[in-house]
Amino acid sequence: MSVPWQPAREARGLLLVSGGTGPVSAWLRRGLVACQVVPLGDWTAVLPTERHSRAEPPYDEAVAVLAARPVPRRMRGALGFFTVDGRAVVTAQAPGWRGVVRWLVWEPGVGVVRAPNLELARPSDLVSAAGRTGDERAVTQIVVERNGTADRVITDLLSVLRLPGSELVGPEVGLRGQVVAPTAQAVARFDARMAEQARHRSELEENS
Repeated sequence: MSVPWQPAREARGLLLVSGGTGPVSAWLRRGLVACQVVPLGDWTAVLPTERHSRAEPPYDEAVAVLAARPVPRRMRGALGFFTVDGRAVVTAQAPGWRGVVRWLVWEPGVGVVRAPNLELARPSDLVSAAGRTGDERAVTQIVVERNGTADRVITDLLSVLRLPGSELVGPEVGLRGQVVAPTAQAVARFDARMAEQARHRSELEENS
């Protein structure tokens, strides 16, 4: 796993995944971030409840780790709507076998920003991940606009994609659902795997 930003002064948001709270809670226990789980009809909202994940740096930015984590096929489509240092960061994972996380980053006064090393999410990717209930042209009109705020872009996208969760976007969202924390074993396995990969990279650099 690679994190798309580190660190952020201010980051929050939600991840919408298909399916019920049971599979989502089990998935979160195998992860790194404590989150609240809120049922929203055919979707389940996942919201980080702490700024830092349970993992060692550089994987300790909770929102970045949640945004970058691939969602299992049985829980896709999945879309993330995050506010990071005033930018809107939207992720899309479409149904199907290939679980690629695609990214759309929008900055006030600029519009869409191409983020290095991240797969770009097109309006069609957002519509596909949402179950093809949205209007691709309306999505395009929102993201090409340069004025406004990250929160407004996100709530507008939720509206045109016909997705729930707009009441969970703002900065003052209270506790709405059950909090699910990762297990100590899951975090320890992740830290050990990342440390081993770092050692391997260091050995390759020394021998190159």
